[in-house]
This record gives sequence, structure tokens and C-alpha cells, in this order.
Amino acid sequence: MAAKILFLSIVLFSFFACSNKCGIIGKAGEIHLIQLDPTHSHAAAAQSDQLSALDTTVYVYAPDIGAVSSYFEQINNLNSRKENPTKWNEVSYFGNDYLEKMVSDRKGNVVVLAGNNRLKINYIEESIGAGMNVFSDKPMVINAAGFQRLKNAYHKAGEKGVLMFDMMTERYSLINKVQKSLMQDTLLFGKLVSGSQEHPAVMESSVHHFYRGGKGTRPAWYFDVLQQGEGIVDVTTHLIDLTFWKSFPDQVIDFSTDIKVLSARHGPVRLTTHEFSAATSLPSIPSSLEKYVKDSILTVYANGSITYLVKGIYSAVNVEWRPATPPDGNDLRNAYAEGTRSIILIRQEYGQKRPLLCIQKGEAIPEAEFKTQLNLSIGRLQKNYPGVSYSEEGDFVQIILPSDLESSHDQTFKIFTEYLINRDMPLWEVSNTLAKYYITTTALEMAQGKAY
Repeated sequence: MAAKILFLSIVLFSFFACSNKCGIIGKAGEIHLIQLDPTHSHAAAAQSDQLSALDTTVYVYAPDIGAVSSYFEQINNLNSRKENPTKWNEVSYFGNDYLEKMVSDRKGNVVVLAGNNRLKINYIEESIGAGMNVFSDKPMVINAAGFQRLKNAYHKAGEKGVLMFDMMTERYSLINKVQKSLMQDTLLFGKLVSGSQEHPAVMESSVHHFYRGGKGTRPAWYFDVLQQGEGIVDVTTHLIDLTFWKSFPDQVIDFSTDIKVLSARHGPVRLTTHEFSAATSLPSIPSSLEKYVKDSILTVYANGSITYLVKGIYSAVNVEWRPATPPDGNDLRNAYAEGTRSIILIRQEYGQKRPLLCIQKGEAIPEAEFKTQLNLSIGRLQKNYPGVSYSEEGDFVQIILPSDLESSHDQTFKIFTEYLINRDMPLWEVSNTLAKYYITTTALEMAQGKAY
């Protein structure tokens, strides 16, 4: 245990003691982007806004153009949109030696990673080793061996004086920001209860769909858990991050002392050839996935749940995938956090395009006292979120969030550029990222052989 604590201390010290070497100070065009094998739609999120610090030329390295054609379509859409069009100039290199070429060329100082998750830790190590900052989509790693390499990569980043950032886009959605604010309102929410393993104090869950309508664009490797990772190490990264971010804001979470993984389960999604074809636009299930096929049914271990302790609070995450959305469907989000004075919930069912944010009064709190604090809390919220109100829906109070408060552009990359310019990325960003991947990769090992 002492060795683990010492390791984390060394990583954090080296990361921040040396983090002023990159020389980025915010001049126009000073940040030069590299898109490395951008096969996931999140790659283009870094280019959704033409920030002044970004050079308009972006260098793309990939094995071939076919796998990254969707990325170029996204960039063309950004460049041709009517409102605030971007002016990206894409310079591409394709070939089997794309990674070596990227390292030897050193055309940029920020590498964006969004694609095959098995390859991601290789890309991280090569980018950090070449002295380039990394902006990575989740998950950075998908197994315990990858977690060990990630720890070493953070240590190397500190030595090189570069930053590495996990793109946690869910933090900045309106509903999560408001729920976080309400959880810090002790007069309304109280304090987090400890909960129990049977009834955790904090729960985050989501339902996703392989096919959402239109032309299916998921690559075949997305259904290979050795490439994409099981669901228990993929979407759970967002859910665990939200638990940390909302329940323990600005607090360092040490995976060696503050975390204990209590239980983990994983389970399969079974897809027919028709469902697979809808999701991928491929005519059949390719030979690369044959090991997961029986009687023409493709089995993907995309479902999973984890129960864990974080700083003495029982917490849980649950992720579920389904083949396709129903006609009135969309992805679903549900969550709750239980305080000593109220429970704050996120609720969503099919037919609801946006999840609902609700509050349930604690049993021991008088109704009049609850209403008084609720009105005061809404008043405080309105200072940052004008137009927020509430309505009473049975046993729940629904917080009304005006849709025009929701940002149309992802803010994550802008936040990362501010960290690069100001050299002020907080300590918890590193420690909590390591804690997150310690939970997911430990849970995967625990879940092996425990399918449900």
C-alpha cells in the first residue's frame, strides 16, 4: 500500500513540477493539432470551434482513408455550416507506417485520439514519448495491463512537461452541471449518505444502442471486445467520472487508498446479422468476428455493472447496450444521489428526448421546510442558469431546464486548451483519471466468468 501511495505521489509531483515546458502561451495559431487514426466521431469534437489559439492546418495520420472517411465528412460539415463555419485545412498521410511517420514528422504539439481502444495506449505512449500533449477520447485503456502502462505514461508526461487529458464530455451537459450544483447545496441536499452495497448512495446508469437510425456507421471492430473493450471498461468511464465530479468536486481521489471495488458483473448483447448490418452498413458479419458468432448470432459483452467504495461512499454504475432504438427511442440516462435531506435524480424513459432532473424530499424533512429551501435553491441556481424553475410531479419536484441554456458545442477541448495555456490543470484531473481506470480494469478482471 505504501508503495502505491508513493508511486501516485511521484506521478503527481513530476507531472505538475515539469508541466511548464510545452511553451504554449495562447498566441494565435500556436496549437497545432494532429488527428491520429480518427475513426470515432469524437475526434472532430476538438475542431468544432475555430479557437484563436488553434492553427487552421490539421495533420491527419491513418493507415488508409477508408476507415477515417466519416471524420473528413464531419470536418467538411464544420467548414460549410452556415453559422460560424470553420476553416480547417486537412493535410493527410496514409500508410502502414502512419504512427512512425507521425512521430518522425512532429508536425503538431497536441495529438487527438478517438478510435480503436486497443491501440490507444500505444498511441498515448508514442505521442508522450515524442513530447506532444494528448487529448484522448475514452477509454484510454481497456484492461489491467493497459492501466499499468497508463500510470507510466502519466509519469513520462511529467518528465516531458506535457499534458494528457481524458475527454469527459458528459461533465458539461446542462443536466449534469445543474445536478452537481444542487448536490453542493447542503441546505437542500444535505450531505451524501454512506449507503450500502445493496443500496449505494450514488448510482449512474445509461442505455445505448448500436443502431439509432439512418445509415449505420459503426466499424466492425466496434463489436470486438478485444478492440473496443467490454462495456464495463468503456461507457462506465463516463459514469464513474460523473460520480467523482459531482460527489467530490475538486478533490483528489487516490486509487490506492480511496477506492475499493466490491463487485462487478458483465453480460452479453446478442445481435442478428440484420441488426449488425443495420449498425455497420456491412452486408454480413465479417470473419474477424467469427469467434463471437454462434448460430448466426453475434455476442458482444457490452453490458456491465460495478459497485465500489469511494472515500467511504457506496457507489454504483450500470451500462446497457441494445441492438437498436425503438421508433420513439433514444439513448437513456438515469442516476440518483442520496443526501441526508433529499434525493436528486436523473430520469429518462423512451419517448423522452431529454432526461428529467428531479428532487425527492427526504422522509424526515418537513414539507414546509423543504419548500422554503427549494425556492431559495432555485433562486441561487438562476444566477448561473437564468430561466430555471420547477414543477411538482407527484412525489417528485421536477427541475425545469430551458433548452436554450444547453451549449450546442462541446466545451471539453476548449477547457483543455485553457489548461495548456495557463498550465493550471488541477491535481485531481490526473489522480481521478487513474482512479477511474483502476476501477474499470479491476472490475473487468473481477467480472470474468461471472456473466449474467
